[in-house]
Amino acid sequence: MMEKSAEETTRPKETPRNIACFFFLGVFSLIYDETTLAAAEDVLAGSRIPTTIVIIAIAVPVLGVKTTAPWFLQKCSYLYKSCTVVLLLLVGVIVVVSVDNVHWRLFGISVIESGVSFSEITFLALTASYHEVTVSAFVAGIGVSSLLGPLYYTGLTTWACLAPRTAISTTIPWPLLVLLIYAILEKKDIDSKATEGGDVKYEKLPSSEDDSDKQDPTIENGLTWKDKFAVAKQILPFITYLFLTYFAEYLSNQAIITTLAFSNSSFSSRDHYQYYIVCYQVGKFLGRSHIFLLSCTCSKVIPYVRVKRTWILALIEIAHMLFFLFASWYRFVPHVSIILILCVTEGFVAGSMYINSAYGVSEVISDPKQREFALGLLTIGNGLGELTAGFVGLHVEPRLKEHCVYDLELRDQCITRYPQQSGWATSKHCGTDHEYNTNSTRL
Repeated sequence: MMEKSAEETTRPKETPRNIACFFFLGVFSLIYDETTLAAAEDVLAGSRIPTTIVIIAIAVPVLGVKTTAPWFLQKCSYLYKSCTVVLLLLVGVIVVVSVDNVHWRLFGISVIESGVSFSEITFLALTASYHEVTVSAFVAGIGVSSLLGPLYYTGLTTWACLAPRTAISTTIPWPLLVLLIYAILEKKDIDSKATEGGDVKYEKLPSSEDDSDKQDPTIENGLTWKDKFAVAKQILPFITYLFLTYFAEYLSNQAIITTLAFSNSSFSSRDHYQYYIVCYQVGKFLGRSHIFLLSCTCSKVIPYVRVKRTWILALIEIAHMLFFLFASWYRFVPHVSIILILCVTEGFVAGSMYINSAYGVSEVISDPKQREFALGLLTIGNGLGELTAGFVGLHVEPRLKEHCVYDLELRDQCITRYPQQSGWATSKHCGTDHEYNTNSTRL
């Protein structure tokens, strides 16, 4: 801790330009993740496929990228990594909006999420070359994207009555903004590192086996495999608690509340899911951004709102999941407003877990090179939690729907999805709010 504090005091404070760049990198590189989740039920319109298949389509590439990229990513320039992010996002969106087959749409989502996870690792690791405030700025940007994405999609499809496919098509230019923001970012530290090690690509090959043994640390990042495994072991508790939080979060949102619709609400069954996600993302935005906002307004309060024992947040998130599960099975909740409020608190806990875990790792790992690797590796907990929730949800959601339809006989209150496949390309509910509810039980 003393070593870290000395380093932080000698490092100059960050410029507003760089803080703004990291904020907007968080917004535009992560916004597709939240938009995709908001569109999950519409992507599956007319099918009987469980909602969590979308989570699996998201989590498999996310986990693949996050478990492999941090070990090798530092060998590539940040410009190359930024271009890769843009390419993956563009290809994925074009595939999603261009095909009619639901399985190809799921493939497009996987490509998008590869770009999302690649961007998260890239730009979160990039903060290691800047002042610690850039971590808060980047995470705050992610928080804004978690709010902006669902609001944008819900606004277009629910309030403006655009077809889901059309709404997604309007996001095609967004990935190009990532390159623009990266071009604006000041790269003094990055450039200095590049001159130290980035241009010696052909010199790092040893002339003999003895030289190879002596030159164990890589030139690019100075970390041996032994160092990397030691760092991974050190941050394992943070990864574990992130896993538990994201498991409960995604199982709740994509397999449990998807079976909760209320006949006394003022909106259609399909729109329940949209409002659940919007409320959840409002809470997530507040959870991810509150430390950053306090650092800009009243930094003295930050030590009192930081949560160092992140396992507490994991337990609270699991409690939310259990409540939603019992609410779906026993139907004791009288009105949708209660679920909407709990979606907000669930999102706040999830967002708070993310930022507090990032800060916790930054405190535990003092060496900048090790911290860069650790922050990239930390996100494995997210991906593994999503994937596990996806597979569990394949069994949970159908069972809850079956119980609702056949045991409770609640019919359209058991579904939050278009029953017709045409719901993807047209806005079926606008003008005829409950037209599609009559056949909902067949899902």
